[in-house]
Amino acid sequence: MENPLKNVSMVERRQVMTDETATGAVAPHRSSRAGFGTPAKPRRGRRRPVWRTLTLYAVVAAAFGLLVLTLLIGFFQDRATEQARTATTGMAEMVDSWFSHYSPLPHLLARDPRVIDAMANNVAAEDLGWLNRELAIWKDRTQTSDIYLIAPDGTTVAASNADTGVSFVGQNFSFRPYFQDAMEGETGHLFALGTTSGLRGSYVSAPVQDGADVVGVAVVKISIEPLELALSNTPHGAFVTDETGVIIISNLEELRLSSLEPLTPENVAKITRTRRFDLASMALAPIASSGNWGPDRPLVRGPAQDGSGTLRTYLHLTQALSQNPWTLHLLYDTSPARGAILTWSFLAFSLGLAALAMGALALGRRRRLIERLNERERAERELERRVAVRTIALETEVKERRAAETTLRQTQRELVQAGKLAALGQMSAALSHEFNQPLTAIRTYVENAVAFHEAGKNERASDNLERVLRLTERMAQLSKHLNRFARKSDNDMHAVKIDAVIDEALALLSGRIERSEALIVREGTQGLVVMGGETRLQHVAMNLVGNAIDAVPEDRLPRITIRTTSRGDHAQMVVEDNGTGIPDTVADRIFDPFFTTKEVGRGLGLGLSICFNIVRDFGGTMVAETRAEGGARVTVTLRLAKPQRNST
Repeated sequence: MENPLKNVSMVERRQVMTDETATGAVAPHRSSRAGFGTPAKPRRGRRRPVWRTLTLYAVVAAAFGLLVLTLLIGFFQDRATEQARTATTGMAEMVDSWFSHYSPLPHLLARDPRVIDAMANNVAAEDLGWLNRELAIWKDRTQTSDIYLIAPDGTTVAASNADTGVSFVGQNFSFRPYFQDAMEGETGHLFALGTTSGLRGSYVSAPVQDGADVVGVAVVKISIEPLELALSNTPHGAFVTDETGVIIISNLEELRLSSLEPLTPENVAKITRTRRFDLASMALAPIASSGNWGPDRPLVRGPAQDGSGTLRTYLHLTQALSQNPWTLHLLYDTSPARGAILTWSFLAFSLGLAALAMGALALGRRRRLIERLNERERAERELERRVAVRTIALETEVKERRAAETTLRQTQRELVQAGKLAALGQMSAALSHEFNQPLTAIRTYVENAVAFHEAGKNERASDNLERVLRLTERMAQLSKHLNRFARKSDNDMHAVKIDAVIDEALALLSGRIERSEALIVREGTQGLVVMGGETRLQHVAMNLVGNAIDAVPEDRLPRITIRTTSRGDHAQMVVEDNGTGIPDTVADRIFDPFFTTKEVGRGLGLGLSICFNIVRDFGGTMVAETRAEGGARVTVTLRLAKPQRNST
């Protein structure tokens, strides 16, 4: 309904009100404008006392406040619980990821041919100095605590700490479960105090097998101090318990090597038998139950993470770990949630009091028409102001969100473009390296073909052009090699004559062989047929021969021996040179991508890495080593397509 007084000034309204009140007349439209439906004539009968109305309002406000308080408590508790569960899942994944990073190490060590040979031949500990040094290098590079090898009788024969004052060599660990599990052919796991060092650590073991026989055990001890340091960087207290209930890992120093509950006789016997912990110094953890927020949401009292020694109330959540039979515990501080509940409760209480006061004020002014009109006008203006303020706030928020979304999309586009540029750079470097030799050969063959054609030797010119055709086909397939570097592909597996592969590779390298005056010696078994791809095997042979020529110093003539042999259902192609051999410092990285010992500008470090992956795609192996008489030896092993016995 349109306000009749809309176009009347405030002074005029007051004058009208005064005049009409003096005459005892109240316009009907004013009663409607006020919205209370009060008739113009005076109200008769007993009025309800003001204190009763205020009491009723107070009771309603109290009930409403109690409802709001209950809703606030439930809301903030639910939100804190959800945050705690998210944090628990994240920490559990971090702990699992930490241990999964180290779990393959003992298996890799146990499969090392040198380790298998030493353990199978029962080499004496005093003759394994070289192996101790090798284990020390493994320990430093993998950032583990200790690495050692145990004989079947439980005695340590080699260790990364053999040259220290706490050497494991000669120590017997047959009582450890990880040794017993590995001797049964299984992977062993144990968290315990070191009997020699007294330091905590997680032990992972693997059997060293010579065929079907277990000839020893490879053990890696993982230090957990870096993991606890990483957990300390989180805002929540966290600890891990093993299957006996002992706290083995924690970012709270007060909880380490304590138990949540008294140990059962079975767990005491297990700890004593395996000598995991010192039971004499073990106490109960300073954590006590303090109620709950509902099912599966227990509260506990425990030490503060800042090390002040004070106790705080925590929401205690747990989650089982996947890598070990352990449980992760999270202590989520409830102080922020309680603070938020108190703050919002106080705000709701204040708003309730304000509403009650406003109601009382409205009741006090209800009988006066002018004050009612003025109050309503003030309320309309306040509402309009609040709407305007809120509209401005919403517009600002919308603009900020749009700007944030625009920035996010721009950042995403930049990240995608950066990834494309990085991939393009890597692909360009690889292609420039791998296409260099074929392009040089194509140019040489074309020049020779022109010369033969001009000389009337069309047959030889045709032969050169056929070689160019084969090289162009090979270059088309080379573009797929870098993809196979990261993804296995067996699409072109078929029977290949290894002699033809070597012949073609030597033909392509003939100019380079002549320039270097290299002597190529071929020996071994002829007519071997292996499973693979002709083009990619030719690429392997070219790289191995080319690297062998490059490895010989300039003061001597290269002598390259190519030997093909068969062993059972496998064939081997061995390439030997009379160069300087492979330094021990780079032997472990010789097949890594982008690693090279050549001078700058002479190689990108992709040749051997790509060859290694090609051979692996064919189900074979490639091993590089230094010969005892000097020089390097690279052995490529592939599966035979059919057995051959034609020896020369």
